Amino acid sequence: MSKLARAIPQFGVLNVEEAQRFYRDVLGFRIDWTWGENDYGSVSRDGTTIFLSKAGGEISPMDLFVNALEVDALCAEWRQRGAKIVSEPEDKPWGIREFTVEDNNGHRLRIAQPSRKSRDVARQPFDGVRIVQRPPTLEEYRSLVDAVRWTAFNNSVAAEKSLPQSLFAVVAELGDRAVGTARVIGDGAQFYYVMDVMVHPDQQGRGIGTLLMNEVVDYFQNHAPEHARIGLYTGADLSPFYERFGFSGPETSLYGMTAKTLHKA
Repeated sequence: MSKLARAIPQFGVLNVEEAQRFYRDVLGFRIDWTWGENDYGSVSRDGTTIFLSKAGGEISPMDLFVNALEVDALCAEWRQRGAKIVSEPEDKPWGIREFTVEDNNGHRLRIAQPSRKSRDVARQPFDGVRIVQRPPTLEEYRSLVDAVRWTAFNNSVAAEKSLPQSLFAVVAELGDRAVGTARVIGDGAQFYYVMDVMVHPDQQGRGIGTLLMNEVVDYFQNHAPEHARIGLYTGADLSPFYERFGFSGPETSLYGMTAKTLHKA
């Protein structure tokens, strides 16, 4: 089956060159090209490209949803440049933090990043949870993967071989079931990778994840040599959790890469 590539929105504008200058001077975009007698053009910033087309009549304003890493910082930048901020950054109940800016033709860009604040529900602290240093069983592991909805990118067959080879692992036990886990893999000398940090959704928000990660930190402090490389991957919405333990994002660390499709060059 043929695959789709990226989509590029097209905005109708009164004057292409004026719109391009607005996006460059106010929103920090780059002018890519202009075609014809001020008929068509393109602007881009980071991974976002917008085509601009001279409107033949009345403009119908459009909304464009754009993901960003730091909506508050971007909002402050655009406000300083004189942009029209229609709505301030706000945590929405559907799990994102967003703000809206309007361009010089009335089109609106909704800038968003993942956010857990509006989804978090106040819960009681953990009670009766035991943190045990051991790998999860395959059944416990599969149950947690299903609960946190990681099945789409998890290989349970590989996990069966991987779990016993963990350098370190902990399990949060509540009664007779595992409600959380975290483990460390690597060469045990220079490279360490934190993975499979999971807490069952029914038990999230009670400090269990913090207990698990504190055990991981203790392991590194007692076993990892000086200047060892310690890393992990996570979603942008969870980065503040790991920052509490000393982890930082790619803007302050090495440039991380992964292979989605592996092939020879």
